[in-house]
Amino acid sequence: MKKMILPILLILFLIGCSIPDEIGLPSWTVPIRLVILNDTFDAEIIATEVGSFQANGDTLQFYEIVSESQYFGDIEIDDTEVHNTSYTLGEVAPSEVALLNGQPVNVLPNYPNYTIPFEIAKDFEPFDEYEQIKFVSGNLNITITNNTVFWLGNAPEGLPLIVQILDDNSVLMVEEAIFENVAPLGGSATGVISLADSLIGNNITINLIGEGDITDDNTAIIDTSASVQIDIQITDIQAEYVINALIPSQQIELIEGYQDIDLVQPEIVDEDSFMFSGNSSIIFTIESQIPMIASFELISIRDTTEISLTHNEGEPINLDVGEGITQIEFTSDVYNINEMLQLIPDGFEYSMDPFIGDGTIIPYLSFDDSVSIDFEVIADIQILTFEEDGIWIIPLDEGEFSIETQDTEAIDSTMVDAYNSGKIIFKYWNDTGMEVGFDFLVSDDSTKVFTEIFNFEEPDTSNVQMFRVPLLEETSGDNYKEFELNVLQSELSYFVSDSIYTIPRVHIFSNGDNPWTGGLQIQADLVIEINISSDLFD
Repeated sequence: MKKMILPILLILFLIGCSIPDEIGLPSWTVPIRLVILNDTFDAEIIATEVGSFQANGDTLQFYEIVSESQYFGDIEIDDTEVHNTSYTLGEVAPSEVALLNGQPVNVLPNYPNYTIPFEIAKDFEPFDEYEQIKFVSGNLNITITNNTVFWLGNAPEGLPLIVQILDDNSVLMVEEAIFENVAPLGGSATGVISLADSLIGNNITINLIGEGDITDDNTAIIDTSASVQIDIQITDIQAEYVINALIPSQQIELIEGYQDIDLVQPEIVDEDSFMFSGNSSIIFTIESQIPMIASFELISIRDTTEISLTHNEGEPINLDVGEGITQIEFTSDVYNINEMLQLIPDGFEYSMDPFIGDGTIIPYLSFDDSVSIDFEVIADIQILTFEEDGIWIIPLDEGEFSIETQDTEAIDSTMVDAYNSGKIIFKYWNDTGMEVGFDFLVSDDSTKVFTEIFNFEEPDTSNVQMFRVPLLEETSGDNYKEFELNVLQSELSYFVSDSIYTIPRVHIFSNGDNPWTGGLQIQADLVIEINISSDLFD
């Protein structure tokens, strides 16, 4: 131990020789680091938050689908042509009448009270453009012209003329008494039989049942070749369903409505400073049991501004639909779809005026059937900006401006007073397909941020401090890039609060060549170097 005394004393002596009269501490600088930003704006997140956006792979698309259906209702069928046939007296009269052909009627037995009972069955094809119709309404118009010497349907018992309609299997479908009498020698009468609620095939049998009273003209000569002519036409047809029918063109009820568009993210500041330049389309998927054509109108609405879908050449917009499932696509190279979407619509108003039937044979169609229509509006978010600094987009969170809170207790006013230098170090990943710039506003009061969010040139520094990041180049894969932004001492005033409030806003510049893909991730650390002196030694 004694051996160490001399060296220690020597050291103390040497130190004592260098100590000045006023003892002080040396000064140096220390970096203080504060995370102030860690944000991600990518296609999948935006698509998740916004119902009208979807991520197709890593590409952001606008997507909206509208589904409608409309029952056909009662089907209208054209009136049939007039079908006619005839029978002769010899076909229906008793044999004794046929034997007296060419003789005057006053030689007939039991004259003048002689009657001829008759039942006439004739097959008809009144409407060969259908196999079967279940009628909601319709009329069978029948005209009988009597060229014989007998009254028809006015027998001594007063029995009327009965008309029966039978199907192919001789099953009675309609029976109606329509005539009291038809005069002889050219007399004619017309009656109407309602077909409502009846099921009629195109091959039917008409039965005329009644009696013939002899003429009062005793000079009349019996002519067994004299005919009774029957003319038939079906009119005013409405069908509940048809089988193998030719359906004429007819209008069904208008399809119309309004579709709200869920576009709450992002907030685009100036809609006039860009245009959609990507591929956009409206795809119709229509299912119908019958051919259909329809005029179509689609209106994009934002507040009081409206833009209608139009053909670039001014042609009307019509849909031509075949039987079954038909898909029709309108594209932005032919229609102004991009212009409609650029409005950033609140919603779409649409109307479709359908006409069914084109003259082809339809195997089966019921009034319970309907036409169903889906139309999808799809657009790649591919934009062309007009101004050099692009367009400003303010991210939203559930429809509200997204304000973040950061704890800044690591910095106090003493450190700011000891400021030596400062910078913000940015690390970013940008695979959006565009050049992306960035602002973030800092304040010690969240309400002050709102007052300056749309002030892009010179925000009031008594409310916020703005840090502007230049355009960020594109990156690839997991590779990121860095840059630094110098921070002045005067720009640190808001960082001495216990907490700061930041809000981001993004500006993008694009030549319109690429759709919005991937996303932007940006991290920022505030680093200041402070001079350590006696005040800050602790």
